[in-house]
Amino acid sequence: MSGRLRTLLAIVTVLALLVVGAPAGAINGHSAQFPAEIDLPEGFFPEGITIGRGTKFFVGSLADGSIFRGDLRTGQGEVLTDPAGPFATIGIDVDKRNRIWVSGGPTGTARVYDGRNGSLLETYELTAPFGSFINDVIVTKGGAWFTDSGTQNSPDPDMFQFAGEPRLFKVPFGPGGKLPDAGAIEELTVDIPDVVFPNLNGIETTPDGRGLIVAHSSLGALFAVNPSNGSAQQIDTGVEFVSPDGLVRKGRILYVVEPGAAQVSAVRLDRRGTAGVVRSVIPVVGAESPTTADIFGRYLYVADARFFSMTGPYKVFQVPRR
Repeated sequence: MSGRLRTLLAIVTVLALLVVGAPAGAINGHSAQFPAEIDLPEGFFPEGITIGRGTKFFVGSLADGSIFRGDLRTGQGEVLTDPAGPFATIGIDVDKRNRIWVSGGPTGTARVYDGRNGSLLETYELTAPFGSFINDVIVTKGGAWFTDSGTQNSPDPDMFQFAGEPRLFKVPFGPGGKLPDAGAIEELTVDIPDVVFPNLNGIETTPDGRGLIVAHSSLGALFAVNPSNGSAQQIDTGVEFVSPDGLVRKGRILYVVEPGAAQVSAVRLDRRGTAGVVRSVIPVVGAESPTTADIFGRYLYVADARFFSMTGPYKVFQVPRR
């Protein structure tokens, strides 16, 4: 077995240990007639999910890096993009121009695809290959922000290990929202404690749109980040989340996906995103280890990576928001 394959297997092991060891109707929001569960291709191994135009959604595969495009109304879909390699597609988001932004995991890249035909539009090298773990992405008005869950602390790529150094990367939009040149990439060190992998994971914007919110998986916490200088403060919620992963926000309600408990916590934030209270805890019934979610109407749609069993059937679950 090659060193890099051992690396990828080690990543899955770490994520699984975190999980195991951790304590359709009308489009206007009534989706009771939409499928409550959507089947993904056999062996797909999903992680990120994002909802695009109309009832279209996209899910990324940890198995081969491809992206599945489906329809929330029918539950049908197809693989949209070519494979990009194991663990080459982690978090994903779609912008207003129907471009799909992808976090490249240990490849150290960010990729952008055309949401209509799946063609690869651009690849950005955020870090050296196998030098870090680009985990999740959020598209804002000014560009796409990516979380880095850890950096390599060994000079030998076949002896890959992860360390801390929480940081973010930004790919800023060019004039008129155009994709920028590779040299436009910005790196931001975040003032959050260095701990074991994984550190920064899910990412969202604050309710006032001025800041960012990141999930710290190892600490079980959320942090509000100033995107101009990297200063950060832990969001006071009064709880410790169970290996928090994906984040998605609607107004002042932030939904925190917790793979270790197969649930989503709904946190009501203040306007600046510096404090909040858990309003409800929503079980994802039937899921094994849900990782990320997006919102359509009155429902969350949650991808289940099944880190416990490491095998299918892989699904997207429809969960009522609370």
